[in-house]
Amino acid sequence: MQDIKELVLLLRQHNIHPLKHLVGSADSKLLALYEGIASGKFNSDAEAAAAIYPGKNSSSGYRKLKSDLRERLLGTVFDINTNLGHYSDYQKAYYDCHKLWVMVRFLTGQNANTVALSLATKLLRQSEKFDFTLLCMDIASYLRIQYGLRESNDKRFKEANQLFEYYRNVYNAENLAEELYTDLVVRTVNNRSAQAEVAVMAEEAFARIDPALQEFHTYKLHMYGHMIGLMRYTTVNDHRHALEYCNKAITFFKNRPYEARVPLQIFYYQHLICNIHLRQFEDGKESARQCIKLMEPGTFNWFKYKELYLHLLLHTYQFNEVPEILANALENPRFEFLPDNAKEIWRIYESYVYYLGTTGRMKPAKQTFKLAKFINETPIFSKDKSGMNIAIIIIKLLILIQNRRFSNLLDEVEATEQYCYRHLRGINTKRSYYFIKMLLQIPLGQFDPGVIEPKAARYLAKLKSIPLQVANQTTEIEIIPYEDLWQFALKSLEKERPMENS
Repeated sequence: MQDIKELVLLLRQHNIHPLKHLVGSADSKLLALYEGIASGKFNSDAEAAAAIYPGKNSSSGYRKLKSDLRERLLGTVFDINTNLGHYSDYQKAYYDCHKLWVMVRFLTGQNANTVALSLATKLLRQSEKFDFTLLCMDIASYLRIQYGLRESNDKRFKEANQLFEYYRNVYNAENLAEELYTDLVVRTVNNRSAQAEVAVMAEEAFARIDPALQEFHTYKLHMYGHMIGLMRYTTVNDHRHALEYCNKAITFFKNRPYEARVPLQIFYYQHLICNIHLRQFEDGKESARQCIKLMEPGTFNWFKYKELYLHLLLHTYQFNEVPEILANALENPRFEFLPDNAKEIWRIYESYVYYLGTTGRMKPAKQTFKLAKFINETPIFSKDKSGMNIAIIIIKLLILIQNRRFSNLLDEVEATEQYCYRHLRGINTKRSYYFIKMLLQIPLGQFDPGVIEPKAARYLAKLKSIPLQVANQTTEIEIIPYEDLWQFALKSLEKERPMENS
């Protein structure tokens, strides 16, 4: 059902009702299914089938009904108006050019070759302006056939053939850049630990693609090529050089003859990450302002920006904005369509926001929060032992301390000690290692601040000797600076409060 839910959401966002001719038909099962999905009444096939075919074995009938609805929805997708103001000139050109290309092929199939050839020639100029490489190659191939076989125009044939060879070389370079970048990312997407081998691979990949970057200047090639170039620095947390490289990429895309919204989003986003690491928060806010101008709510990049902006707020103690940013993301109708790893990151942030609410540092979250449910909802990053699982372990301990579930906390000591020894001894996790060791002093010190603070002092000193901006770890792991979390944890022990259920 997810595919139909996504289509319904898309069409409703553009005020398109594909079944409006059926409104008022009391017995229309097709309309009942559509409206049930649109209203949120049906969240699964089982719910929909039971409501539309009550008391019947409806499997075959429901399958056909769902298939019919999917076809109706797909049939109205091209009714979406792509000339609205929120579409960039690049997006509008992309949709328009590809629609015209379908028209060229249709006209050719109907033997209207003269008009098709004229349209293809105009379309080529537009496609070249917007760096639609594959489309340029297809049009050049079409022109080559038209001038070579239909009109026998040797001069035009050679021009088209030369153009085809040029765009084939560009296309091959773009595909190589895409392949190299994807190969790098797939190794890190579910593992946020710093990886030296990925840095080496990024250097090798950039060396392979750099000659093409010097020769060709297309959108797709430079988007992937610059992201590979950036990974040479981000994978080893060299944020100063990464910031310089972001500026280089931003300059390139600002100088295109169209608004390159997606790559500018990407590099402003990375610009923001670098500024957070370097503790340059005012510069980070400017990056955020530039980024939000380019964002369309509900897109994948919009969620990534919101995630990073939330991180910035937590590191600058602007806690009042945080619950609204969190709710804004979690309640967006497109949240459920995010990849599982992206949803897990938000669940981790939700746990920290809940914790801050229980300490009184921000307005308590509206949503109920269950610690056990949270652990079950983060299976991907629970396996990322030297990466995001660190944030999960820390928030679990902090919530147990805040809720004074001391017996549960004592049960965690041995397993957490083993975790530290096995997974946090490397150079990339030093701050996390010292902080978790500090938290373990709380149960080991019998929950007495007078005993705990002296026992934790040596770990605190080591933690402070590695400032966050030079720690070799990814941004997401330390959601709130550990020095602040330590003060919050100690504050939790000051007053006797009744234990809470979680």
